Amino acid sequence: MAYLAKFRRNGKTYFYLAENIPLGRGKRKQIREYIGNQPPLESKLQVLMAAFEKKAEKENIQLHGHHYLNQEEIREIDEINTRFWKRYKGLNSTVQEQFDQNFVMAFVYNTNSIEGSTLSPREVELLLGENIAPNKPLNDVLEAKSAQKTLNYAKEYQGTFSQEFIQQIHEMYFSPTNPEIAGKYKTHSNRVTGSHFKTTPPNLVITDMKNYLQEYEQQKSKLHPLELSAWAHWKLVRIHPFQDGNGRTARIIMNFILHRNGYAMIDIKTKEKQQYFNALEKCHYANNGKALAVRLVKRFRKQYQNALE
Repeated sequence: MAYLAKFRRNGKTYFYLAENIPLGRGKRKQIREYIGNQPPLESKLQVLMAAFEKKAEKENIQLHGHHYLNQEEIREIDEINTRFWKRYKGLNSTVQEQFDQNFVMAFVYNTNSIEGSTLSPREVELLLGENIAPNKPLNDVLEAKSAQKTLNYAKEYQGTFSQEFIQQIHEMYFSPTNPEIAGKYKTHSNRVTGSHFKTTPPNLVITDMKNYLQEYEQQKSKLHPLELSAWAHWKLVRIHPFQDGNGRTARIIMNFILHRNGYAMIDIKTKEKQQYFNALEKCHYANNGKALAVRLVKRFRKQYQNALE
């Protein structure tokens, strides 16, 4: 991703916007743009960065097509995924079921913890596995149960990717704890916590969601499934169509797309949430899902390279 670079020559300081485009096998191509001998104000830097990212994206498309990842990264993901499923299919059904349950428990803990849930991993495990409820806020308990139900529903869903499906995901997830907003598009302006970018106004949500689904149909023929899942996650967060729960919904949608395309699902760890949030913010700057796709590659590699060995 683009960054602000500082160089000194002959006692003078020069500032550039720069980006390193991976070429594969450890090689990179750097592109730079001079912006002056003083660092710009943050507000101006955001504008300059957004414009530079568009130029960098054109350069990246010339090198790699519309992909966010280079061919080496895509090949690595495909190889890891193939080896993982080969190991998984070689297990008996009991062990497969245990692996699936462990993923769900980890996903439920992390996706809710990112948003402030007070349940520990052990409490989530006892709740979902043994139905033993901890002495914690009721909403945290109910939301853990509904997250499990929603993820399993998304895995089994065979219909089209539509507004109705996305709203159903949100309704299933939040009807036990927030029924007045569950499955309904927002009626008041909201924002991505910690982000400088504005989300879609309430009166334009239906239009933007229609455009989102139309763009999804175009992107799915251009992007690798992991790239597509990153794009769909980022774009939904950018629209922020629901009053609350957009991140949790987006993480379910991300995994729905991976699962539907034959890829193992990704659990974004709460201890890595700042890197995850930073990646989403970079996506907002660049107006594409590249930064999140790169982040998901790292997560996928860590999660599945040696799984079940």
